[in-house]
Amino acid sequence: MYNTQASGGKQTPETRRTKHRVTMSTFTDYDEVSKGYDICRRATNMDLLVGMVTHLTKKPLKELSVLDAGCGTGNYALGLLDAGVGHVTMMDGSDGMLQAARKKTANYQNNTEYRLGKLPQLPFPDNSFDVIMFNQVLHHLDDKGKDDNRFPAVRETLSEATRVLKKGGVIVIDITTYEQHQYGFWFISLLGVTKAYSNRTPPLSLIREVLQDGGCSDIQHYVQLERILMDYKMYSDLEGALDPSWQKADSSFSEASPEQIDEFCKKIRIMKAEDTLRQYFEQCEQSRLKVGQAITIFARK
Repeated sequence: MYNTQASGGKQTPETRRTKHRVTMSTFTDYDEVSKGYDICRRATNMDLLVGMVTHLTKKPLKELSVLDAGCGTGNYALGLLDAGVGHVTMMDGSDGMLQAARKKTANYQNNTEYRLGKLPQLPFPDNSFDVIMFNQVLHHLDDKGKDDNRFPAVRETLSEATRVLKKGGVIVIDITTYEQHQYGFWFISLLGVTKAYSNRTPPLSLIREVLQDGGCSDIQHYVQLERILMDYKMYSDLEGALDPSWQKADSSFSEASPEQIDEFCKKIRIMKAEDTLRQYFEQCEQSRLKVGQAITIFARK
């Protein structure tokens, strides 16, 4: 089993809500996911992130003020703080995630701030941050216009980011493209949710357009082909994918119907019985190493 206990944490005025729950994602209950998130997810591209941010901002890490928008349990925030970043503001729509982030970064009380809030609004003054991060966040936004490829919530979120970003600052976006989702994860074709994911993933051309409109001129992107978003031991535990707690490690399962999940489990059991499951995984791994699982975009204002 992959279950774990919920992270604790003392509530504060800015994280307490009594009548309305603020949520970042429209299809995944991250208050529930937060209970076991850290056994399956890691900050997996910290070397690239720290190196590019230092290079593009041309500032020492200790002078940087970072906004981690959609911070989750604080894996990336902690990585930046451990690397020497001066200050990190963590914002998330899930109180469970934010409390886990608070607990995880407790040793950096003088270098951190926590905000419960839902994108696309960024409740900060203009020119507030040197770096703004969106790590696997944009596809969770409530985008009513996604079907016509306009993605108004993504557009507003990125416009807000360019507003609160300082001149010379950097926006970092980590996202999984449609192609990566289809060919970079062994379980996706078995689950049958590729179409649903494509409808909520903004194209790179749209992201670039909005960033350029907001004053970002130096836009670069990188794909680390060997990078895996999930803990690899868990990712490669093929029979473990039958466990509902394993399935919570990837939000794609939140898009699947109960019937699709039942069919997914049936396919796993059949391949296991036929002794073809590991072979199937190895074939999928060859595809993953061609497209990767995520692309990281850096945009300098």
